[in-house]
Amino acid sequence: MKVPFQMIPPRAAKAMSRPFISIGSALAKSIKSVAKDLSKIDSDMSAKEYLTLCVFNAAVYFVFLSALAFAVLHKLGIKNDIFVAGVCGAGIAGAVFAFSIVYPKWLANKRIIEIDRELLFAARHLRVQVTAGVPLFESLVSASHGYGAVSQEFDKVVTQVQGGVNLAEALEDSATRTPSYYYSRILWQMANGVKAGTDIGPVLSEIVEFLSDEQRIEVRNYGAQLNTLAILYLMVCIIVPTISLIFIMVISSFVDLPITDTVLGGILLAMIFIQYLFIGLIESRRPAVSI
Repeated sequence: MKVPFQMIPPRAAKAMSRPFISIGSALAKSIKSVAKDLSKIDSDMSAKEYLTLCVFNAAVYFVFLSALAFAVLHKLGIKNDIFVAGVCGAGIAGAVFAFSIVYPKWLANKRIIEIDRELLFAARHLRVQVTAGVPLFESLVSASHGYGAVSQEFDKVVTQVQGGVNLAEALEDSATRTPSYYYSRILWQMANGVKAGTDIGPVLSEIVEFLSDEQRIEVRNYGAQLNTLAILYLMVCIIVPTISLIFIMVISSFVDLPITDTVLGGILLAMIFIQYLFIGLIESRRPAVSI
């Protein structure tokens, strides 16, 4: 686990950030979501250590960028160069610190997408194995390869069991540690089945059907959202720019309003930027399904 945009190597930063420990400890008590997000991504760093490094990294950015901005502004002869340089350095340092706060949550969401994408295939693999008479532990060993992030979690369960931990406890630990709701729900049901000594085959069959139904619902919801986004795309990217350009051309015929290549190039760049935003919006709404 590393702080994003860290300018100083991790070992040196950890040693140099000790004067900021009290600030990191106070932030860890007030921003409790960071500890939860770090636990979801199985980080080896506590919230106090991470926030201490975040504060130190922001301070480094503030000092470095303020000095750089002051040198440039002083060279250009700008008035109030110290104040402007401080504002620039504080603004960028604050943005870096804010992104560092949400970075663990972003990693947790990315982890959820990676797990959910392969979860249905892994559950089907377990169902086939268990239905064929293979013990659940051996099925987990078999599924600990080939299913991306899900296989990584299964491998941790297998490692714990081989180290002497009870299978039900290892499943519960994995369900508690992993950020994916569906993965946690599946492993809790498997752990309850192991504790009760019941046949896991019917449980896995119900899990697979449940996952399939949930992912079909997500796909239908995504399709409904695409209809709204398509209408919005037509309005913002086609209809409004076309009408606006026609309106500008009409106005320019009555008023001295020059339409130069620079103006047309700016309109084109704005359209490209808006199109890029729409593509990102559509991509972010896409569900992580594996039907």
